[in-house]
Amino acid sequence: MEKNIYRLLNEVETDFNEYEEIELSSEEKERHKQRVLMEVKRMRRRAEKDYKKHSTWKKTAVAAAVCAITIGTVGLANSAQAKELFSNVFGKLIENAQGGKYEMEDTERYSKIGENAVAVQEEVDKRQGEDYILTAESNGVSISVSDVYCDGYVLYYTATLQTDREDLKAADGIVLEKKDGEPYNININGIDVAEVIRPFEKSADGTFVAVQQLDPMNPHSVDLSTGSEKPVDLGIDENGTIVVDWTVRELIGNLWDSWDSQGEYQETADVTGEWHLRFPVTVDRSQNETFDINKEENGILVKSGTKTKAGLVLEVELPDFRKEPYNDKYNDPNMGIKDSQGNYLQWLNQKSDLHEDGTCTAQIMVLYDGQKELSFYVDTRDKYQNKIADIGFQVP
Repeated sequence: MEKNIYRLLNEVETDFNEYEEIELSSEEKERHKQRVLMEVKRMRRRAEKDYKKHSTWKKTAVAAAVCAITIGTVGLANSAQAKELFSNVFGKLIENAQGGKYEMEDTERYSKIGENAVAVQEEVDKRQGEDYILTAESNGVSISVSDVYCDGYVLYYTATLQTDREDLKAADGIVLEKKDGEPYNININGIDVAEVIRPFEKSADGTFVAVQQLDPMNPHSVDLSTGSEKPVDLGIDENGTIVVDWTVRELIGNLWDSWDSQGEYQETADVTGEWHLRFPVTVDRSQNETFDINKEENGILVKSGTKTKAGLVLEVELPDFRKEPYNDKYNDPNMGIKDSQGNYLQWLNQKSDLHEDGTCTAQIMVLYDGQKELSFYVDTRDKYQNKIADIGFQVP
C-alpha cells in the first residue's frame, strides 16, 4: 500500500513557493538496510574515504517538499535560489539524500558545495583552444561532468550517467567495482592518484548522479600492479589549474536491498567500455583567509585556521598519544571541531604528517557556515570517551 501511495505522489507537481523555510531536525524517515559489503571493500582501499548509504526508492513530491525546507536551514535564503539549486545535479543529490540515514549531513554538504561550485563549461570557456571532454559515450551509456569546486584543500565534481539500456535503468545505483582489471582511474595533472569513486545513485527522472571528492591536500599515487600508495606532488600553483582525466571502464548496476547467494549485491547489468572525461578546475584560493589561534591544552596545540569558500581548516600539533598521560596504544584519539552548541562540524578532509618521535602535524578540514565560536575537541576512542582537550577559539 505504501508504494502505491508514493506512486500517486510522484505525479504531483510541486511548487517550491508554497513551502516555508523552517528548521527541522534530521530524522530517519524509513528503515533501510546498510550496504555493508561495499563499505568494507572501500574501507580496505582507503579507510578514511567512505560513502554514505541512501534509501532505495526516492519519493519525488515528498522529497521535493523536504528539500525546500531543509535547504532553508543551510543558508539558501530564498525560494528562487532553492529552486535553482534543486534543478541541477546538486539538487538531485539533495533529493536522493531525503529519507536516508545521513540526510542532514548530505543535504548540508551538497548545498554548501553546490552554492560555491561553478559550471565546468565555464572553466572550459576560460581556456579556449584546450582539448577537454565533458561528455563520453559508449555502449549505450553517456557520462558527463557538470560542476566543479576546488579551494586548494578539497576538490569536488558532479557527474551524470544517462542510458536507455533497460538492464542499467533497472538498477538502484551503478558502481565502478573492480572485477577484472581496473574499472576506472583518476589522473590529476598527469599523475595517477588513488581515490575512491562513489556510486551513481538513481534520480527521480531516471538519470544517475554522483559527486566525487578528490584530495589535492594529501594526494597519493597508486601502483596499479601492487595497489600500494605513496604521497605525490601535483605541482599545483597558487590559483592555478588542475586538469582531471577520469577514465571509466566498467559499470555494474546493483539493487541495494537484494543479495545473491554469495552475499554480493544483486546485479542488473555489467557493462564494459571506455568513457574518458577530461576537464579543468581552477584552484580558487581567492576567498581563503588564514588567522592565528595559538592555544594549547594538555599537550595539544591549535596553531591556526583557514577559512575557505565552504570549509574551515585547522592546523594542529599533536603529541604522541601512546605516552603518558594518554596511554593510547594506537595513538589514535577522536578529534573534531564543535560549534557553541556542542555539535560537531562535518568532516571533509585531513592531512597528517607523522614525525619520528611519534608527534604529528595535522590539517583538519570541516564544512563551515560562518560559525564564530568553535572548539577543537579531543577524547579517547574507547567506551569511556574521556576528554583530553577542549580548546575554544574564535573565527574572525
